Amino acid sequence: MALVDGVIVVVFLLITFFIGIFFYKWVGEPDDFYVAGRQLTPFILAAVITATNVNLYSFVGQAGIAYKHGISILWQTWTGNMALVFSGLFIIPIMRRLRIRTIPEFLEFRYDKGVRTLVGILWVFRLAFWLGVVLYTAVVAAQAITGVTSFTFWIVVFAVIAIIYTMLGGMWSVAFTDVVQFVFMLGGALIVLPMAMAAVGWMPGLVAKLPPDSLTLVRAEGTYNWKFILAIFLLGIEWASVDQGLLQRAFGAESTRSLAKGMVLAGIITTPFALLWNLPGLAAAVLYPGLQNADQAIPTLLARMLPTGILGLVLCGLISSQLSTISGNLNGVATLFTNDIYESLKKRPATNREILFIARTMTLVIGILMVVFAYFVPRMGGAVEAYLTIIGIMDMPLFIVAIFYGLLWKRTTPVAAWAGYIAGALTGIYGKVVLGYDFNMTTFLSAFAALLVTPVVSLITKPVSPEKIDIVWRARHISDEEIASGMVYHIIPATVKGRLAFLLYLLGAVIFIAGVILGRTGTAIASWIAVGGMVIYFLGALVRIYVE
Repeated sequence: MALVDGVIVVVFLLITFFIGIFFYKWVGEPDDFYVAGRQLTPFILAAVITATNVNLYSFVGQAGIAYKHGISILWQTWTGNMALVFSGLFIIPIMRRLRIRTIPEFLEFRYDKGVRTLVGILWVFRLAFWLGVVLYTAVVAAQAITGVTSFTFWIVVFAVIAIIYTMLGGMWSVAFTDVVQFVFMLGGALIVLPMAMAAVGWMPGLVAKLPPDSLTLVRAEGTYNWKFILAIFLLGIEWASVDQGLLQRAFGAESTRSLAKGMVLAGIITTPFALLWNLPGLAAAVLYPGLQNADQAIPTLLARMLPTGILGLVLCGLISSQLSTISGNLNGVATLFTNDIYESLKKRPATNREILFIARTMTLVIGILMVVFAYFVPRMGGAVEAYLTIIGIMDMPLFIVAIFYGLLWKRTTPVAAWAGYIAGALTGIYGKVVLGYDFNMTTFLSAFAALLVTPVVSLITKPVSPEKIDIVWRARHISDEEIASGMVYHIIPATVKGRLAFLLYLLGAVIFIAGVILGRTGTAIASWIAVGGMVIYFLGALVRIYVE
């Protein structure tokens, strides 16, 4: 990397650092730090969520899988976007009506303080591990591109900047820098894609030079086959419903309707972005075959292909996407600890000043945990393998007890929520560690255990009081805030146009699932059916958010 590229990157990092200092004076109340005062509009929210979801995990981890296994890893992003739309239409509006800050806070609404504290503690470590994965991918990219191979040096560079500006400015700082970083990230990706594709002869050259199954979207065999798509779709719904880093943004929406619009738009906007890292990953397989570490595919391509000056700008884009994800999740974990563990266990109400001090302190503590976990990622097989292992074990049971049973069955009890979550997580660990199951089977196994144990325990334990249940059940339909503003968001559409859009959305979902299941036969048309269903799914959702 030339001196001018280094100067560009350093200037960008300094600007990011000073943004945190500027927004420090904006933070006077806990909601300012946690959810930006709940003033994010739909398009700002969409940009913020998109910037959070597009990061070096994609450009390094997913592109590395594309380099090694082919294009089918694309579905991790696409099904995640479909899940984002689903959650934005049906699940997160309920949370927004309750004006909560975290999912564990919802668990106290629905169950009790014990469930809230248990999940809060576990989720602090779960999210800190994800941050370690994100930090690891930034380090891998920086090592390959700059030639500076010290792992610890790059850990310090990325961690210190993200921790400080998040700790000072909270969600205001995160939201503003997300929008700026989104522009940089998109610009960098749009430079890399055409250069990589031109080097391999565009799509005809790529098709001619790769093994035939590398470009098959829905495969019958292999790790990333049709079962992977179904598993990652289920986990995508879980992620979009309970992920603290994501929901930290969503809860900052100015209204329930704005939240729904922002999440749907973010899901749709991000979908074509998956090509920005998967196609260059495939191109790298042609240009630089035989890399020992597949996570080095995109960094190698950038270092060898981009001219001086352009490399610096592209690096700003990639670094910005990484800082966006780290800062947002740091803020989310700090909020989770302060809101769900510290405040819930105190015997007296904490002052605003005290809460902000604890939140900022926890941002620092989680940042340190992030650094520690980053050193373990290479030992777990790289970014994608490490992340999928953790979410297959820990995430799906939470979705089952919090969202599936929590919002659909009144009889679910707090003891059952404990039992279902722990049973799912332990079964997932057993399947992965003892039985040696892959990600797909581990996910299905942990989900099945939670699905089975929760209702059984519910039927033999004391139910939740009707008054407690009624608060949550009312939020499924309306809130006092919506009544006062006259802007009611109907989860089930109230007009003919809305219902037609809803039917179109459901049709797309059915076609998508049919295409994926058809993929087990190995027929080429399965991929086209699945993609066509996804497009119809997005179209129905887009129309739905703009009609009653």
